[in-house]
Amino acid sequence: MVLKRTFIRLLFLFCFISGLSAQETGVRRSQVVETYRGKQYYIHFVEQGQTLHAISQAYQITVDDIRKANPDLTEVLRDDQMLMIPVKELQAAPEPVSKTETPADLPVRDIVDGQRSHIVAPKETWYALARQYNLAVKDVIAANPGIDTLRIGMKVIIPEPAQPEARPGLKLYTVSAQETLYGISRAFGITVDELVGLNPVLSNGLQTGQVIYVPDRQPVVQRPAEQSRSRKDGYLEHRVERKETLYSISRRYGVEMSAIINANPGLGGSLKKNEVLLIPLPGSAPAGNVKVKQDSVVLGRAVHAEALPELPAMNCTPSHPVKRTFNLALMVPFALEHADSVYTGDPMSLKLPSEYRSLDFIQFYEGALIAVDDLAAHGMDVRLHVYDADAGEGIIKTRRILSNPEMENMDLIIGPLFARSFELVASFAAKHEIPVINPLSQRSEIIAGNSYVVKSQPSGWSRYNGTAQVLAGRFGDANFVVMRLNDTENASMAGVFTGTLRKLIDDPAGVKEVIYSKGHDAGLIQSMVPGKTNVVLMLTADKALIPALLRRLNDLRDKYQIVVVGLPEWEEMEMDINYLHQLNAHFFTPWFVDYSDPDVIRFISSFRERYIGEPELFRYAYLGYDLTAYFLDALYSFGPGFLKCIPDFTKKGLSSNFRFQQQDGGGYENTSITVYRLTDFRKETVK
Repeated sequence: MVLKRTFIRLLFLFCFISGLSAQETGVRRSQVVETYRGKQYYIHFVEQGQTLHAISQAYQITVDDIRKANPDLTEVLRDDQMLMIPVKELQAAPEPVSKTETPADLPVRDIVDGQRSHIVAPKETWYALARQYNLAVKDVIAANPGIDTLRIGMKVIIPEPAQPEARPGLKLYTVSAQETLYGISRAFGITVDELVGLNPVLSNGLQTGQVIYVPDRQPVVQRPAEQSRSRKDGYLEHRVERKETLYSISRRYGVEMSAIINANPGLGGSLKKNEVLLIPLPGSAPAGNVKVKQDSVVLGRAVHAEALPELPAMNCTPSHPVKRTFNLALMVPFALEHADSVYTGDPMSLKLPSEYRSLDFIQFYEGALIAVDDLAAHGMDVRLHVYDADAGEGIIKTRRILSNPEMENMDLIIGPLFARSFELVASFAAKHEIPVINPLSQRSEIIAGNSYVVKSQPSGWSRYNGTAQVLAGRFGDANFVVMRLNDTENASMAGVFTGTLRKLIDDPAGVKEVIYSKGHDAGLIQSMVPGKTNVVLMLTADKALIPALLRRLNDLRDKYQIVVVGLPEWEEMEMDINYLHQLNAHFFTPWFVDYSDPDVIRFISSFRERYIGEPELFRYAYLGYDLTAYFLDALYSFGPGFLKCIPDFTKKGLSSNFRFQQQDGGGYENTSITVYRLTDFRKETVK
C-alpha cells in the first residue's frame, strides 16, 4: 500500500514537471531580428501565460540578460508586450544593394496586389516603419511573413491601419487638427495616462484623423447648449469657464478673436469666470464701432491691444541677497542599485559605458556641478542636495525623497526626469510653493494649472512657430512651399508653419501647401516661382524620399532660387552633404552649441579637466549646466519669488538662450528656438 502511494506521488510529480516543461518550451522563438546600438536582438511579442523564465529558456539566455536589454521591464508581463531578446549568435550580414538599383532610385511607395509597400532605406528598422506609418510593430511584421531581417532596398508590405473594434463603455473618437492629448482627456474627464492606457498607440504621438477609444459619454467642453444660447440679433451668449482664454473661445466657435473683441467693446485681456461674451454668428455684422488694431504676433497668434492682459507691477530689480543660503534639490535617476558591485571578470568582456544605466544622465549631473561652482564663484551660497530619483514608471524612490522633511525647505528643485515621478514632485512643489524645473518633457500638460512648474523643453508647437517667425523675418517676400509626404504625416506641424507664415508675411497667398504623394515631383515644381526665393519646407523624415528629392531640387537651381528647410532628424541620415550646402539648407533646434563661443570653450576645458571626458549635447551635459546656471542666477538675483521675473530675465546659455512665457493660470514654458544654416561646411546661426 505504501509502495502504491509512493508510486502515485512520483507519477503526479513527473506529470507536473512535464507540464511545466511543456509550457516553457511552448514559447516560440521569434524570427524577427533588429540591430540596435551595434547589437542584434530578437523582437519577441509576449503571448498570454508566458513568463520571463519560459521566454529565457526558449532563447537559451538568462532572465538577467532579458532584464538588461529591457530596463523598464516590470514583474508582470502584458499580452503583446514587445521584448528585445539579445541574439547570442550574429545573423548573416545583409545582402548588398545592387549598384544599378540604389534606394534613392527606387520608388518610395507602391501598390502590390492592392496593398501599400515601402522600400527599406539604410538604418530603417521594423520599429521605425511602424512609427512612420502609425502602426503597431506586430502588425507590420505580420504583414510580411518570411522576412526576418530588413535589408536595404527590400520591398515590404505596409498594412492598412486596423479600425478599432467596439468595446463596452467606450466609443470611437476621431482626432481633429491641432487637438492635444491633454485637451481630449480633459474633455472626457480622464487623465492623459488613462487615455494612453486605453490607446497604447498614443505613446507614439497623436495624429490628425486617428481613431481612438474614449469613455462613452459626451465631452464636457462641447456642450454649447449649456454655456451659450442663441439671440435674435445674430449672436450667441457665452459664459466664460475657468481657465478659458480669448484664443480658446475663438477656436471653439470658429470665429476670429478680432470679431469677438469687436462684439464686446471694452473687453479686457484677463477673462473672468462667468463673464458673458457675445459671439457673432457667421455673416452677422460687428457690434459697435470699435476699431481693433493688430499690433503684433506672439507665438503665431494675432495679439490686439485690447486683448493684452494688464499685469500687476512687478519689482524684478536684481538685489543679490548674498547673505542668504539657497537650497537646491537635484533629482537625477542614477540607478545606483545597478552600480553596487565591482566586476572582477575578464576586462575584455566589459560592457560599453553607454550600456550602464547609472551613466545615462551622469553628464547632466556633471554639467550642473560646474554651474553650481560658477555661481558660488560669483558670491552665491548654494547648498546642493542630490537625490537618486526613479527611472521609467517607478515612484518608490521619489516618494521616499519627498517624505524627507528637508525637502520642504528647498528654494528650487531641478528634476526628476521621468513623467510619473515628476508628477508627484510637481504636486509637492505646488503645495510648498517651490519652483520645480522639468528638464526633458515637451508635453504642455505638465504646466497646466500649476504656476510653480517650469518646462525647459519647447513644445512642438513652439518650435515650429518660432522657426516660422525666423523664416518670415529672413525671407519676408519669398514664395513658401510647405511640403509633406501624405495627408497624415506631420499634419499638425504643417498647420503651425502655414498658419504662422500667413500671419507674418505681406502676401498670405505666398504660402502654399504640397502633398507629395498626390503630385510627386511635378506638384512640387509647379508650386515654385521663377525669379523669387523659394523656401521649401520639407516636413518629412522619409529616408528614401529625401536624398532623391534633394538631388532633384539641386538639378533645378539654374531655373529656381531654392532654400531648403529640413527636419532635425536629417542629421542622422545618409545623404550627399553637397546638396544641402548648394540648396542653402536651414534647420531648427531648441538646443544648439556654437563650439567657437568662448564660454563653450571654457566649459569644455573645465569639463575635460574635472571628468577626463568630452561633454556631449545629447547626453545632456550642456542642458545640465544651462538649467542650473540660469535658475540659480535668477534665484540669486530676485530671491525666492523669481518665477514672476523670468519672462524678462535673459541670460546667454551654452546651448539655449531661454525665453519663458507663462501659460494662462499655469506654469512657464521655454519657447526659445535656434535656426541655423549650412555655409562653407559649417553651421551658422540665423538671427
